Amino acid sequence: MNSLLSLSLILLLLLPLSSVALVHSFTIGDPAYPSGMSFFPLTNVIYTTYVMGTVNITSLNIGNSYLPSGMFFAKGNASLQLNAMIDGKYWAQDVALFHEINNKEFEITMIINLWNLSGPFKILKNNITTYQGLGVYLYQGPTFNVTLPLHFSLFMNATKALEFGYCINGKKYVYQILPYFGNFQIGGLSILGLPNDLEFVWGGPGCGSQVCMSGNMSEEIYYLQQGKLVIPSSAFSVGLDTAESAYGLKVFANFENISSPFACVTKGINSPSVLWPIPPSIIVQSNGSIKHVRLCINGFPLSNQEVEVLVPSANLSSPIPFTSVKELGYTNSTGEITFNISTQSLYIIYYPGNYTLSSAYDISSPLLSHLVSSMKSAYDSLVNFLKSYNFKHALSSSFSRIKYKSQSVNIDYLLLEYIGAFVVGILVSAILAKYKF
Repeated sequence: MNSLLSLSLILLLLLPLSSVALVHSFTIGDPAYPSGMSFFPLTNVIYTTYVMGTVNITSLNIGNSYLPSGMFFAKGNASLQLNAMIDGKYWAQDVALFHEINNKEFEITMIINLWNLSGPFKILKNNITTYQGLGVYLYQGPTFNVTLPLHFSLFMNATKALEFGYCINGKKYVYQILPYFGNFQIGGLSILGLPNDLEFVWGGPGCGSQVCMSGNMSEEIYYLQQGKLVIPSSAFSVGLDTAESAYGLKVFANFENISSPFACVTKGINSPSVLWPIPPSIIVQSNGSIKHVRLCINGFPLSNQEVEVLVPSANLSSPIPFTSVKELGYTNSTGEITFNISTQSLYIIYYPGNYTLSSAYDISSPLLSHLVSSMKSAYDSLVNFLKSYNFKHALSSSFSRIKYKSQSVNIDYLLLEYIGAFVVGILVSAILAKYKF
């Protein structure tokens, strides 16, 4: 493997790439991101033995992909990645490489990347290599065809060994089993300073590439907790660790059932955002002392939700300091509740939040602004994290054994270009991660 990579690098350097008409450059004005879902708790760390990502695809169109330099890479290929850290020391990737045959049929090749962030592998002997001191295990699994609509899942199990698998329309397959490396860690930072997130995202077909694509689908991610698969309490619309990205997919949350939210992926432009928890809308209509309150999220009424009326006080232990609860009640089936606030001119209608919904409030007077200005919700913390996050620290995936199928590019040349680009991309991403540029 190492000799093949060395030879490929030499040949790549000797090739006059600028004179090859097959290679052209591309630039997109808007930045692209690994698009889908990720879970990264800011205040706690979760350990689990099982993670899964599920997608229901109605339509999917995969266009061209490009290397970070803007050079054309492949046509009709994209990766769907389930990525998770193991004890902050290993980065496990269960990857489905999609190749578009037509608008209803796709070929999928399963790929495993397992990174040793602390150094070369000692337990594993086959399918391994080393880049800048980082060990990488590379494995190509089965190839199969699927047709749309498609219910497809990726999963990794670390109960007694490290299992990589997938599900097609409810049928489960385990295609590789490795020794036990530890439990999946969600939250905190890895030994390289990368977030230990759980991500289920679309991106280019390796090398930190960017793919132009569109589709209509829904996504969910789960992890095992106390014997049950649970939905994360927070979710982003982008992955934090992988360098592959997708342009043309927009991600937003569906809250029709607030206890089981999921991501909707449609045609559009994605940007880093908080899928949940997000604050609902509080609409207050006054009729004298009677206050009609309506609670909703993205147009869906929120029933059976606690709503409080807070008034100024000396209470410091309240969620909003210097307030106390005067009244509380629960919304009806249409998300509405009525309060009679006859003797109070200064009050706050407060929603404390509930699992995937963040807190929200409505104040009766600007005089109360100083009370709520100090309140920082879970949503605010997640937004601030995304604003400050440097996506350049992501790691490029390596799928170097795949001969990408393309109608317009010579396969042999593309494979050679890919291997060389894979080496360069992986070195750059490893250096960025190691030295935190």
